Amino acid sequence: MPRPWTPTNKTEIYHFNPVVLLLVPLFALVIQTYLALYINAMKLLDLPLLVVIYFGLARRNPVEGILGGAVVGMAQDALSRGPIGLLGSAKTVIGYVTSLMSVRFAVEHRGVRAITICGLYYLHFFLLYFFGTLMLGQPMALDWSNRIIAALVNTAAGVLLFELLDRFRRPA
Repeated sequence: MPRPWTPTNKTEIYHFNPVVLLLVPLFALVIQTYLALYINAMKLLDLPLLVVIYFGLARRNPVEGILGGAVVGMAQDALSRGPIGLLGSAKTVIGYVTSLMSVRFAVEHRGVRAITICGLYYLHFFLLYFFGTLMLGQPMALDWSNRIIAALVNTAAGVLLFELLDRFRRPA
């Protein structure tokens, strides 16, 4: 008898061209870094987080999720003005949780993806708050109205981005 949290159908693992694995996170980092300087509304969107979530869901390998989250997060740290390691730590946890979750649940439906993105956005925020405020002593504002809007923006953008990135994947 299967476990209650295991999907009844076989979950599929996807592979990507190595060029896609390099260019998509790089493109997300460049867009996030430079557009946020000129467009204030871009500060609500976290494209590198969405890329870490997508590849974690598609690859379904916790080790690859950890490595992908760490690399993207540390690169984002290097391009930001915050402390080195803060985003790297948070995105490492997100990569692991996403990959682990994708092994247990079927996450191919848009609705499930939307709920996953929204939940992981809040987990990412709480990790940043925990690491930054409680461990590093750097105060962070808890503006809930902004967080709700940012979660909705990231969820909508993530579902659209995932549809686009699905075109570059191939079954393992």
